[in-house]
Amino acid sequence: MNGYIFSSLYFTILTFLLSVQFTSSLDCFDCKNCDSIASCTCDTIKYVDAKNSYCILLRETSQGATNFEIRHIPWDYTPYISDPYHISVVETISYNEITRRWFSISNKIIYACQTDRCNRADLLKQLPANGLSLMLPNNWLSDNLLRKSSTDTIICRECVSENKCNNGTRIIKADQCNVKICQGACLMDEKFDTTDTTQFCYESVCNDDESVDPKFLLSQITITAVYYINKKQLETVEMNVVCNGADCSRLQIFTDIRNKLEKDLNNIKPFLPMNHGNTIYSTSFIFLIMALLQAFTPY
Repeated sequence: MNGYIFSSLYFTILTFLLSVQFTSSLDCFDCKNCDSIASCTCDTIKYVDAKNSYCILLRETSQGATNFEIRHIPWDYTPYISDPYHISVVETISYNEITRRWFSISNKIIYACQTDRCNRADLLKQLPANGLSLMLPNNWLSDNLLRKSSTDTIICRECVSENKCNNGTRIIKADQCNVKICQGACLMDEKFDTTDTTQFCYESVCNDDESVDPKFLLSQITITAVYYINKKQLETVEMNVVCNGADCSRLQIFTDIRNKLEKDLNNIKPFLPMNHGNTIYSTSFIFLIMALLQAFTPY
């Protein structure tokens, strides 16, 4: 009897391991006809390889128009993503010169997941209108990004992007950038890059072209960030800064932004379950339970 049980258990475990090896299908909803949250329904299922893809819900607002997407994306579509369970956002912190207040708007938000049919259309309305409400202290923003009324020029370090990438350190040497007295705004970028190696690239340039619409030179910060649901961790992957402060293009400004960045997770609670199952193993785990029950059922 013991030999029979051992053989059955061995066969069951072997079958489970083989099924894990070959079961990697992921069911994602896939619809492109969502013009609004109220009218959006989606019953179309697309079967993809969970090893290469994950499901998403997307809302993006640009020039007053809002776009919704329900689909899957491949892993290599966003090379900076390290876990399929996340919420990514693009948000802009701007200054209103009339009210003299800083405010944040959400340009784009994506909920990503990797369990069968996790990107349901009804969850679109749960995506918070203000994203993660990324913000920085008002005093810091005003002191660092706004031009003082008594100042006509600012200091802007001009750095060429292709020469200013460092492998994962986010540290740029001061002698790599020339200092320029700028009458316009200083435009700065820091972004994640994986063309050859994982690295962060820095770019800074003075824009004092009088033909440029002044609204494009108003002080603001646009941040692309990813909140990893399992790790409970926020990571910034790109920042674009339009600065009119006295010395806002100093090389450590992006470190200051990351250290002082504030977020609000209250509105994304519907997307924060206690734990996530891995799609690759879910079907196999059910099969294992059924097989074990069969193996130990007396005849």
